[in-house]
Amino acid sequence: MRIGVLGVGAVGGWFGGRLVQAGYDVVFLARGETLTRLREVGLTLIDEHGERSIIPVKAADNWDELTADGIGVDVVIAATKALPGNDPFPQVPAGAAVVTTHNSVEIPYLAAGRFGEDKVFPGVIRGFFIHTGPAEVTFRPGPMSLNIGTFDGSTNDMVGEVIEALHTAGLGGEQLPDIWVDIWAKAMFVANLGALGALADSPIGYLRSEIRDSLTRMFEETEAVGRACGVALPEDIVSRTLAFTDAQGYDNTSSMQRDYTEGLANELDAQIGAIRRMGQKVSVETPTLDLVYGALVGRQQNHKD
Repeated sequence: MRIGVLGVGAVGGWFGGRLVQAGYDVVFLARGETLTRLREVGLTLIDEHGERSIIPVKAADNWDELTADGIGVDVVIAATKALPGNDPFPQVPAGAAVVTTHNSVEIPYLAAGRFGEDKVFPGVIRGFFIHTGPAEVTFRPGPMSLNIGTFDGSTNDMVGEVIEALHTAGLGGEQLPDIWVDIWAKAMFVANLGALGALADSPIGYLRSEIRDSLTRMFEETEAVGRACGVALPEDIVSRTLAFTDAQGYDNTSSMQRDYTEGLANELDAQIGAIRRMGQKVSVETPTLDLVYGALVGRQQNHKD
């Protein structure tokens, strides 16, 4: 099995690099500074203890070069960001399956509309990975996993192979029978923490202590939308997510929050915007999400002006 990595940022760099270290055939599609550094130096991973590893990898800006040895790409881990106006799947080799890793409840459906449900495996990433430079990723203490499933909940041999590879590489992950529960549970945590953190310009520790009620309401609105969309979320999903939030490092932030704070293109619309759109489709009101989203969009627009 040859694995392609599309998007060599925090997630693609960490998971792809660890798979290479474990001996798997992994190729990286990259460009610009990232591609130059991958070719000249390699991929740099910095673990939770500060230990630095430099990993030689095979990288190019096109799949033809990456498969010139006659071996095709079986599955692509799509670790791009879902940014406004950007295609989250700019290049996928013909016939390859796609594992989506985006923090968005919409992206798997967009991918399926393009490649077919049988070729799309929705995935859920957990972990605090920071893109600290071109082809350089730092991992902060906490969870580290990639759960994967299928649209209809059926088992899939290729998904099983990817999960086995993740375990061999020391990366957590499971093939879940209902991946949608995990997708919405992840969105409840990361989308809301990122948006509220961006609005408060504060890390997770401040949010869970000083504005916990607002955070809880955002969790509850996300739960209501997910249930109305037919997702079988656990009855205690809000309290469980709050407990998970309490267990994280005080200074942790999401990549969306960091991008927003730095004035970069960000995934606010793909994350909170997606939940709001899904809510509108099933006639569920989301007043707190609307307020936070509107305030962030307004502030962003004012900065541009």
